[in-house]
Amino acid sequence: MPTPKQRGSKTRQLSTGTLTAESLPSLLKQTLRGKFAKSSTLRAAKRFIEERLAGARADSDILHHTGRLVLDELTTGRKPRIGLLVVEGDLVVKGRYEDSLDPESVVVVTGSLRAGDVITRGFLEVHGDLVAERSILFLDNEACTEVFGSVRAPFVYTNSHAVKVHGGVKARLVTGDGKYIRSQEKHTFIEETETEVRDRLSPKLLKRFADEMFEAEEGEEVDPDEPWIDALDTEKLVAFVRRGQSALAQPPPSRRRK
Repeated sequence: MPTPKQRGSKTRQLSTGTLTAESLPSLLKQTLRGKFAKSSTLRAAKRFIEERLAGARADSDILHHTGRLVLDELTTGRKPRIGLLVVEGDLVVKGRYEDSLDPESVVVVTGSLRAGDVITRGFLEVHGDLVAERSILFLDNEACTEVFGSVRAPFVYTNSHAVKVHGGVKARLVTGDGKYIRSQEKHTFIEETETEVRDRLSPKLLKRFADEMFEAEEGEEVDPDEPWIDALDTEKLVAFVRRGQSALAQPPPSRRRK
């Protein structure tokens, strides 16, 4: 996040006293509208506020921004840490958006969230669309994401992270270890062990997964030049995406009709 001087009057924060403890309940009531998992995002936000006001997690701040917020990068787990961020408007992150589970974070965006890449392990609620230029990774099973618009990115990956999308999921590849993404509109989900996933991933990324590549189970015939993926190593995937690299192979150039 920007420094306090850069935030301006549109951003209030608990640590500077511009956001008061008395105003927090009404802020949550005004902005959170989650319905997924019995509003677990709201429960997580209330839990963090209680802990923060009781003196715990003093190194994590509460921020409320009114209007469109544009940042170069946002990482909630990096100091100065953010435990609760409410943006009344659109959140635009030019580079990477990454929230966290340890320490736990809650992010609520009443508009759309757009970023170069999105890596979410914490609680995320977006009332508009969730859009990434390259990749969206939904990781870990102790938190959840709810998007009232659509999810759009070339590559969408989920690892035990519950995601509810009220619109559609539009991507060249949606994969992971299970069908954890629920959406109103149908989308194609491909299990990560399918050879089609391997064929669509970037060759640079596949090199990172050398330990996860296998030829076949014992007794089965297989082309040695066509290995398959047993499971994606999520930490290797995260490290790759953090560098701003595309997880997908570049599509072949389209041929112009004569």
